[in-house]
Amino acid sequence: MKKFTLAFSFFLFSSLAILAQEVKGTIVDENKEPIPGVSIIIEGTTTGTISDINGFYSLKTDQTMFVLVYKYIGFADHSEEISLSVGEVKELNVTMETEAELLDEYVVVGYGTAKKRDVAGSISSVSSDAIMSVPTPSFEAALQGQASGVSVTQGSGLAGSSSIIRVRGISSISASGDPLYVVDGVPISQDQFITGNSGGMNNNPLAAINPADIESIEILKDASATGIYGARGANGVILITTKRAKGNGLSVDFSTRFAVAEPTAIPNMMNSAEYLQMYQEAWENDGNAGQAILPGGISWEDAQNTDTDWVDETIQTGFKQFYSVGLNYKKNKIGTYANFTYDGNDSYLKGNSYNRMSGRINFDWNVSDFFKINLSTSLSSADNNRVDAAWSGGLGAAMSTALPIYPIYWQEDVLDNNGDTLHTKGDFWNDGANPVRDRETKTWINNELRSINNLSLIFIPIKNLNIRFTGGYDYMRLNEQRFFPADYSAGDSRGFSDVNSHVIDNYNISFVPEYSWDYGEDNHFKILGGVEYQYNKTDGEYITLQDAPGLIDNNINRGDSNVVVSPYVIQEYSFTSYFSRFNYNLKNRYYFQVSGRIDGSSRFGRNYRYGFFPSASAGWIVSDEDFWNVDFINYFKAKASWGITGNANFENYARYGTFSPVDNGGNYGGNPIIYPIRLENPNLKWEVSNGIDLGVEFGMKNNRITMEISYYKKWASDVLLQVAVPPSTGFDTFWDNVAKIENSGIEFGIKARVYERDNFSWTTDFNISRNFNKITSIGLYSPDAVGGGTNDTRVVVGEPVGTNFLVRYVGVDPENGRPIYLDIDGNQTYAWDPKDRVPVGSVLPNAWGGWTNTFTWKNWSASLLITATLGANIYDSSSKRQLGVVTDWNMRTELFDRWTTPGQTDAEYARLTMDEANYGSSTVWINTDQWLKKGDYARFKNLTLAYTFPKIGKDKFSFSNLRIAASITNFLTFTNFEGLDPEIARDFENNADRNMSQNVTYLTPPQERTYSLALSFTF
Repeated sequence: MKKFTLAFSFFLFSSLAILAQEVKGTIVDENKEPIPGVSIIIEGTTTGTISDINGFYSLKTDQTMFVLVYKYIGFADHSEEISLSVGEVKELNVTMETEAELLDEYVVVGYGTAKKRDVAGSISSVSSDAIMSVPTPSFEAALQGQASGVSVTQGSGLAGSSSIIRVRGISSISASGDPLYVVDGVPISQDQFITGNSGGMNNNPLAAINPADIESIEILKDASATGIYGARGANGVILITTKRAKGNGLSVDFSTRFAVAEPTAIPNMMNSAEYLQMYQEAWENDGNAGQAILPGGISWEDAQNTDTDWVDETIQTGFKQFYSVGLNYKKNKIGTYANFTYDGNDSYLKGNSYNRMSGRINFDWNVSDFFKINLSTSLSSADNNRVDAAWSGGLGAAMSTALPIYPIYWQEDVLDNNGDTLHTKGDFWNDGANPVRDRETKTWINNELRSINNLSLIFIPIKNLNIRFTGGYDYMRLNEQRFFPADYSAGDSRGFSDVNSHVIDNYNISFVPEYSWDYGEDNHFKILGGVEYQYNKTDGEYITLQDAPGLIDNNINRGDSNVVVSPYVIQEYSFTSYFSRFNYNLKNRYYFQVSGRIDGSSRFGRNYRYGFFPSASAGWIVSDEDFWNVDFINYFKAKASWGITGNANFENYARYGTFSPVDNGGNYGGNPIIYPIRLENPNLKWEVSNGIDLGVEFGMKNNRITMEISYYKKWASDVLLQVAVPPSTGFDTFWDNVAKIENSGIEFGIKARVYERDNFSWTTDFNISRNFNKITSIGLYSPDAVGGGTNDTRVVVGEPVGTNFLVRYVGVDPENGRPIYLDIDGNQTYAWDPKDRVPVGSVLPNAWGGWTNTFTWKNWSASLLITATLGANIYDSSSKRQLGVVTDWNMRTELFDRWTTPGQTDAEYARLTMDEANYGSSTVWINTDQWLKKGDYARFKNLTLAYTFPKIGKDKFSFSNLRIAASITNFLTFTNFEGLDPEIARDFENNADRNMSQNVTYLTPPQERTYSLALSFTF
């Protein structure tokens, strides 16, 4: 019986194998030519085959109902639902269509969308996948390396830090050089200096935006693309589109990510023994005898018994956690997208974190064929647990004033002259810099509440006419709270607390009708017009409380004698705008666009209330012409554009003359006085940018390879300068439209599906850019008259914005160890004199770019992003204190290579001294090009390895897109830079500093390296 059973089982198995179902056929293109190498896979499995040289394929399976997916480079994916009976052999011939990505892909443009094929302007698109693939302090940092012509310098290692984004160079000096950000049609508030640079960090107004909500980002670069934004388009426009309901039915997306973080580099500071050796050597070099008098009143015995590693005391392994749940529902006329996200971001700096909770609802209702409603609303609440950084302390102190001879705690009781206890053993040591004490005793929290909302009512009274009424509201409340306990400051026995509070209300309303029509088969027209009004108000107050037990709460008694409330001057501005755009498409081959916008703003002087900003562009699909016979180029478009745009992002009341406050004006004869500070300018207006753009787009091998090359040139005039005026005028500063700047550049981008066969594919995306920047005029002003640039970065005619203006350093005199400089005429001298400064170095890189490679094999995928910058210099400003005159700063170990004996020719650094006069200076802040370093680098920005599981379950009870991914960011950097990190954005004092000192670093925390594990799925 057992043998019979075995025989029967074998017979049954063999019969089923013989009766296995089969699908076979031939795959051809639209010209009926066979396509070899097509991948045919049963959806949700790894079962598949490929077509042979004749396009023939055959696939056997034990399934009877399944979906076949056909894939090949340059062709649109094709799928077939298969239903077979047991043992059936089905012949299925397939015609694959050329991929229409270049033809049908839509991009977001100002006040609408357009087919990429129809656009003659220069626009770069970044997908949500690209944004979410790189864990960053804020979403805008993920744009790095993703778009040509767009320079992104990521923020420091501080949680929530901001990045610097420049679109096709910098055309501003005292006004903001940042692009305009528009979220779902609402131009949002983006003031980085609302809290100054307290704690060595600027506020990042973009950090509250949830990257999980973003569907796509479009970067408008040339004048024809940005011209529709008129007086605010000169520095580029970044359009952020959030996710909306799509598909049919209900689905839920869940994603989570866990990560740990560490700094990309560790400062090489001296330990206690090394510091004492160098300090004593400097002491003796200056002719002193005996042991040196140490900083902080530290005895030599205590110093030799103390060796505090302050860097280790200020950094940690940061932990990050991210959770996002998204709901997508669309059925009939209603669609809803909702999302809730928690993002907990602990940096590698002890005590520092940025934790954000955010929610969003996007609702679409097609009420009828004539009326639609679109609603977008979001709410984010973020707590930034602050620590001092850079010049303010923390890791910055560990690299400067926190000496290794300083202890963290008092090692014994200390009595005063009366025998009373002055310091208790175990208390925090406070006779010098102690970043641990500062961190552990001070409470410092920034809370940001932000809501971005948009309601659109769309009327379609007749075919092809859309009338859109839109109201937007952007609300931001920022509270900076601090608490300093008793004895935090020397001699202060009372606790102190303060709140720096700001509220921004940003309203935007617009009326935009759009009509399209055809004339015959070849003529296609579209016209758009609109009126827009924006009003922005910033209000706030500064509250202090003496004898504070903790942070100030909302129930504080404002009448208390210990409470001081100081309201801020209300900041308001408004824009009134009228705009229009006309598009003409001839034969789907020739494209023309003209646009114009009139902008009026309260920021402009009374003699220049309104500005007009026109633009025009044209595109030609050359490959659609009958004469085109280049077989390997299936798509070729030539395009050109011209336009005038403006920049109106400067101080709200810059046009007004200002006077000193009464309480700060002093007195005369016992009576209060006021005096003028800033001169009025009734002619103040927007900055003007006149630009051209020439470009070509290629599609080769059925769009298997796509390329875009662009050349641009921009002439900026009436560039704003905030200048210092002679004291004899009775004023301090003056805003004036006087400078001129030129930008020109070349951009190149290529995308290719290099290989796709046998369940393996390789795609690559590469872009590289070069920008030339030159100031051509600053009127009658001198470089030093323009404020804002730190560390001797200046505006110099004939040089780029923010050129390093420094005394030239020659080297060390082998005989006496003194530093040698060059005077203005190039003669060697021992004297350091600011009058000898000249333009040196290269502020701008020769090239920058990004390269993304993505590999897939069956259900596995790997992606690598490499970013690079070549040819720029970085001014390592803190080096002049760490490697210069010996002071109360710690030193870096590079200083071991200093001059010690006469005749020494290979010393990198001068003879140690505590007296700056020995370095030919009257200050220890000796700016020379000795600290100007090569900033070239190539960084492996992100590496991700992922596995996507086949669909789990059936019908309504199924999981799809289940994906597990591991990634590393900033894991490898190739650079000759001698400082910590060649790629960081430090804190800035104002817009001019942000424009002019981008290549300066000063005790700035390096970026972080993260190791993360992510999980996502849909059900």
